[in-house]
Amino acid sequence: MNILDSQLFKRVMYFKFFMVICIWGLIPLLIPEHLIPSLGLHLSDAQITIMRFWAVVVLLDTFVYLYIYKKPHSKISKYLLIFSILDNGGFGLLFLILTPILKLPWGIWINIPFQLFFGYWFWRFYKEGHFE
Repeated sequence: MNILDSQLFKRVMYFKFFMVICIWGLIPLLIPEHLIPSLGLHLSDAQITIMRFWAVVVLLDTFVYLYIYKKPHSKISKYLLIFSILDNGGFGLLFLILTPILKLPWGIWINIPFQLFFGYWFWRFYKEGHFE
């Protein structure tokens, strides 16, 4: 059985949709400014604008994962999985290295395990999947 046809693939993708839309997209986009310091972030107005812009980019990223979910065997999905590996695994490793150096706040480093989780599974889907 192809891993891209498994329940595991669907569950990982559902979890990814939840994280991308709710946690990494809507929360940074919609959180009131007075609650941002509760995440350990003390941002200027310009940084808050950048964070909100980044949240919109992350929400648009949902379409990348939706394409992978809907057409997992396509050639484009193969390349989108490479992007997903670099995006999730790369940022996870980068934050893992930078957190002790820059003393990043918990609102950022709490995401490291999730990013590494997705980076690993997207790598597995890429390696074990059969594409057109």
